[in-house]
Amino acid sequence: MTRTTLKDVAQRAGVSTATASKALSGRGEIAEQTRQAVVQAADDLAYMPQRRPGAEQGRATAALITDSIDSYYGVEILRGLVEEGFRRGIDIVPHIESHQSPQRLSAIEWERAYLRPATIGIVTVVYAVEGPVFEVARRRRIPVIAIDPYLISRNATVTISSTNWEGGRTATEHLIDLGHRRIALINGTPSFIPGIDRYHGYRAGLADAGIEPDDSLLFDGQYTFGSGFDAAERILELPNRPTAVFALSDRMALGAIRAFESHGVRVPADISVIGFDNSPGTELMTPALTTIRQPMADMGRLAVQVLQNIAAGNPSHLQRIKLAATLVVRSSTAPPR
Repeated sequence: MTRTTLKDVAQRAGVSTATASKALSGRGEIAEQTRQAVVQAADDLAYMPQRRPGAEQGRATAALITDSIDSYYGVEILRGLVEEGFRRGIDIVPHIESHQSPQRLSAIEWERAYLRPATIGIVTVVYAVEGPVFEVARRRRIPVIAIDPYLISRNATVTISSTNWEGGRTATEHLIDLGHRRIALINGTPSFIPGIDRYHGYRAGLADAGIEPDDSLLFDGQYTFGSGFDAAERILELPNRPTAVFALSDRMALGAIRAFESHGVRVPADISVIGFDNSPGTELMTPALTTIRQPMADMGRLAVQVLQNIAAGNPSHLQRIKLAATLVVRSSTAPPR
């Protein structure tokens, strides 16, 4: 198959080769209509820019694509990525894509914006923005490692997460073992696969104990402190309150505890609360938060290991890899009175 050249793109767009080069590189003053025509032509022809001679001999890089890094969860995964990348001679280059981005990039623009000549792969973290990630990866013949994707993706080379279903069941079993039967759940966003798995683990824990699920004990959350606070306010309005709450993230659990305390409801004397993540500082709270620990930094480290192995011609035998989530018992849970 003949490789598409810049001259082919220019001819299709009806411009000179010099104009096409400026439009694709972002150099020079080019009319927006002309730029769009050149970009469209490049996409139509599946044009891939020629790489500079010797560029591949530079230090390898991996592109990190995420919606945000504004929580301990994101920071810990990034820490694991960077530490392992440093150890293996791979630079991690983070990029944040926002739902509020005014312009959606074409595949060729996305590649120029986010990838370098020496990029050996792409790592996505809780990635929900629709973009040409997989199209570009296929063109470049590089892998995509998805950490905790929002939706199940058959296009990702490998997905990495913790054992969220087992963690959800373990959290629920811990409360049941303490003697709780009415256990409320502060849920997460409906499209987030790890949260869906935790919810089903909660349901499985109830079923294993012969407890009928009660939809009146399910409360919506957004994995934020505020949504946990609001959910707890609604829990307090129930005529028959639960004796325990399982929040699908530590931030929601801490919000719930704050709401309960503001109404004079003591944790765990009046109601037990368990979270999920094992965020730093939760052991210093009063009460210290019982939670499910996720090996977040290890997930980042593993992503780099898998990426380098694939780049070296050693494909992963597993498309979905899960690391164990474990129970951390502290003082926010106790037997019901």
